[in-house]
Amino acid sequence: MSGVPPAPAGVRPSFPAIDALRALAALLVLVYHVIEIGRWTDFPVSGAALAFRIGWVGVDLFFVISGFVIGLSALQGFERQGAGFRRDFARRRIARIVPLYALTALAFLLLVDPSLLALPAAQFARHVLAHAAFVHNTSPTTHGSIDGPNWSVALEMQFYVAMALAAPWIARRGALPLAAGLVAIAWARRAGVWTWLASSRPGAHVLHVYTSQLPGTLDAFGIGIAMALAVLHPGERLGRLLAASWRNFALWSVAFAALGAWAWTVFWSHSGYWDDRTMVVFWRTPLALAFGSLVAAAIALPAQASPLLRPLRYLGEISYGIYLWHLPVLLTLTQLPGATGERLMWLTLAGTLSLAAFSWHFFERPFVRRAHRP
Repeated sequence: MSGVPPAPAGVRPSFPAIDALRALAALLVLVYHVIEIGRWTDFPVSGAALAFRIGWVGVDLFFVISGFVIGLSALQGFERQGAGFRRDFARRRIARIVPLYALTALAFLLLVDPSLLALPAAQFARHVLAHAAFVHNTSPTTHGSIDGPNWSVALEMQFYVAMALAAPWIARRGALPLAAGLVAIAWARRAGVWTWLASSRPGAHVLHVYTSQLPGTLDAFGIGIAMALAVLHPGERLGRLLAASWRNFALWSVAFAALGAWAWTVFWSHSGYWDDRTMVVFWRTPLALAFGSLVAAAIALPAQASPLLRPLRYLGEISYGIYLWHLPVLLTLTQLPGATGERLMWLTLAGTLSLAAFSWHFFERPFVRRAHRP
């Protein structure tokens, strides 16, 4: 289920390879949390596996994907229906996001970490209402206090609202100028937060909260939106580079390798990250450009229906469940004797994938199907 409505004439309706990237993003975050929360100290510190030690970048990949998929959905809706697209757009986004978000938050609160229940009623209500309104990500106190990773779901919901409101304006912009403008806004936000908080020497958590919210993430979302605009204008230069062909796929793959290597090298040379103003303000942009190139390669891939992609495409289809279920599963498993290291990872994967598949088929998909009925 791509969530993308039928495309206008001349525009490819869906990009199944994007689902494979959703799977990659979710698995990066899952393994990263196993390493950190499970204290997997002997996890490899070299080679390709090192990527999982910074697997939190999977969230940045999700943002670029959302910029493209949600941008394309909103822009196509506006092209077909005008401003009236917002009603259908909102109904489908709510049906896709809210049911599982509520279910996993309730399971976390009642079965995994009920500590919030012991708070005074006013404090408890603050956490619950902030999560219910999708604004808990804006405060260090409530940021992910119920099922930590869902701070980014709140950010995604805020992006959906912004995209619904801005689609008519975005539709009249050029892809590259729009992306450049949104990158500049993201830099300004992150630089402003650094300047505002510098004298108080905040910890990494506080800096993360205030730099990773809108508009501080508009470089990642904006690169995705720019590609959506380009797909809708296939005759323009960037649109031609996103057309399905092995040549374009190879070009974008090379770009991803080059930009990814650059971002990787810079990060490991400044891995303190939150102590470095230049890293906090600017580094997420080359990372977003690398992931943008990866998304572009997935768009340009001619073999979208290849059987080789089917397992990853399925994991991508249930990736929202993987993302929201993995922390409750992991925290539960860490209470078991001997659940450490590689064993903990495989147990977490098995439990998470089982819950994600079950909730997709028997809980999430019925809501999605109803929302897509005329």
